[in-house]
Amino acid sequence: MPDFTSPDILSLPSNYWKQMLNWIDFMVECIPSEIIKELQSICQLHEQAVCNHDKCREFSESLSGLLVRFEDMKFYRTADRLMSILLNCQPKEASHCEKANLVGEMMKEIVKEAKNSAKI
Repeated sequence: MPDFTSPDILSLPSNYWKQMLNWIDFMVECIPSEIIKELQSICQLHEQAVCNHDKCREFSESLSGLLVRFEDMKFYRTADRLMSILLNCQPKEASHCEKANLVGEMMKEIVKEAKNSAKI
């Protein structure tokens, strides 16, 4: 750990600061295991929803509910990421989701980070 009173602190590489901020975010948002399980379940629901409009709508509604819970817990970083997913998720009848891969990857990344934050 660097000496924060030293003038050399400014010479640390920028990726050090990025990693430090990510670590701080994870420490602040230590997501409970039951929420992680719900997040995993919603992620699996998305995989089923790619060609099924009803499942797609269920996914969107479930993710919206989880977003509200994250905001209630004041986990704003994760809530913002869930909002980004919802902005990309637009259920359509009788057509394939254009952003299914993007939304799926975003969901998997959030689940992965949530699991990692629980281990810290």
